[in-house]
Amino acid sequence: MKQGKLIALSAPSGTGKTTICKELLRRNKDWLFSVSVTTREQRDGEIPDKDYIFITNEKFDHLIKFGDLLEYEWVHGNRYGTPIAPLENALDKGKIILLDIDVKGTCTLMEEFEDDVISIFIEPPGEDINEQIESVQQRLKDRGQESETLIKQRTKRLQLEMEYKEKFHFHFVNEDLKKTADKIEKTIRRKIK
Repeated sequence: MKQGKLIALSAPSGTGKTTICKELLRRNKDWLFSVSVTTREQRDGEIPDKDYIFITNEKFDHLIKFGDLLEYEWVHGNRYGTPIAPLENALDKGKIILLDIDVKGTCTLMEEFEDDVISIFIEPPGEDINEQIESVQQRLKDRGQESETLIKQRTKRLQLEMEYKEKFHFHFVNEDLKKTADKIEKTIRRKIK
């Protein structure tokens, strides 16, 4: 049986990671997606249990208590976590499962499933951190879903997240969404043969 793989995509907020994940899943119908749990409000256009599993803080505490989450994190005032059972099931069945996950979550994933993970870091375009921050701020403003305060919080986090880049197997700069998705897909296909 083919060996399963966990493909972790991490990136600072506003870098295009979620869009790239969706594009990879659209192209590869047999790949699965790890649906995270979150306590945040559902955004327009999001589909419950497909984009996120929206739960209460009490339910989140329950999942932590019973060890059902591989990792969890407070991000911008909300809690996010990765259920462990779907990952184990995908590996047992020889499936490819994509995770749209933050940098700390990917580090935990690599500790727990060392030989089964392909980690990919996507960074925003820019010659230096200041240009990257400007790029992300513009993308977040264009998205039109976040307040100025939240945009500042997200870009402050960018510098911290960029420090994790070297821990990842592969890095890509997302200047062009389609080209970046193509490169990531080729890299994954090479590694899962």
